[in-house]
Amino acid sequence: MITEAATWPVPGIGWVDHVGTDAIRALEELVLGWFPAEASEPVEEESMADDLADVPEALAAFHRLARVRPVLHRFHDPVLEQPRRATGPLGDRLVFAMWNGASMDWSIPWPLEGPSAADPRVWHTEDPDGSDPETSLEEEPLSRFLLQFTLFGAMNAAPYQAWSYCMPTERLDTLWDMLRPVPLNPFMPTYTAEKFFVAPGLLAQISSDETEAVVAFAALKRELLTPLGAHGFRWRRFDGEA
Repeated sequence: MITEAATWPVPGIGWVDHVGTDAIRALEELVLGWFPAEASEPVEEESMADDLADVPEALAAFHRLARVRPVLHRFHDPVLEQPRRATGPLGDRLVFAMWNGASMDWSIPWPLEGPSAADPRVWHTEDPDGSDPETSLEEEPLSRFLLQFTLFGAMNAAPYQAWSYCMPTERLDTLWDMLRPVPLNPFMPTYTAEKFFVAPGLLAQISSDETEAVVAFAALKRELLTPLGAHGFRWRRFDGEA
């Protein structure tokens, strides 16, 4: 859980400009803007370089960020501090993230080969320790998937949240003037297929089809959720001021 930082400035949304051209830069700007700095143990540059020598740059960049924003490794569903090797239906793989509370993980092919080695495809494996694991490909390559995964983790860890009940999709129309879409494919497409949106100081995720939708918001400051009460949604949770 992230605690409220009363003096922390409202996070901006300029990082969204870089999603389409430089997902690593977008991730860095999101993380440094959203999460306050905290004390951490110094790490020798040579040791860090050795630890990250063989992994793709997107994963190395994530771990460098986690050294200055350790909260990234405290998410409920974390990117692993030490990736581990495993085997699966598609071959050898390097597991870099896990879903705590369900038997799922995310990995990349290992060793890396071919033209996609710089930004490999991500494998999602259900029941990886079972007798019949099921693996599917995520829609985004590693650099953009890590951005999705961080947005999802940041929303779950935020101190103030708002979750709607299921409602007609057209009820979302009142939100489009305030929300900017993050240009990524849906996250976890075989489950809730959530799309991410942002506004200054707010993260949002929407799962919808042609008829029904669910929306969730997250903020570091309570007062940023309060105006959402004017939209008339039925809330399962609403941490804004009444």
